[in-house]
Order: sequence, then structure tokens, then C-alpha cells
Amino acid sequence: MCSVGDAFNIEIQALDAKFYKCGDCKNEFRGVGRKVICPSCHSANVKPMFKEE
Repeated sequence: MCSVGDAFNIEIQALDAKFYKCGDCKNEFRGVGRKVICPSCHSANVKPMFKEE
């Protein structure tokens, strides 16, 4: 089925994105998932910026 230009009846749920800060390049960004990687330097040395209450 090809549907070019048609509207799809799909609901997109909001992702639970959190703010992170890279410990290597100090980049601040939003990330989703368990293994968040810095989009700038590709380091896995990232920490959440805000604590969840």
C-alpha cells in the first residue's frame, strides 16, 4: 500500500525525554532510553541534569 500525501491515522505518544549533560564535552541535550549517548562527542559519560521527584 502506497500512501503519498495522505494522512495516516496514527497516534504518536509523547516520549519521556530527559535533559542530560555530557561529562566529557559539557554538552546539554535531551535524550530518551536507557543507554543515552551524547550527540556531540558520542560519549556515554552522561548524567541527568534534574532529579526526578
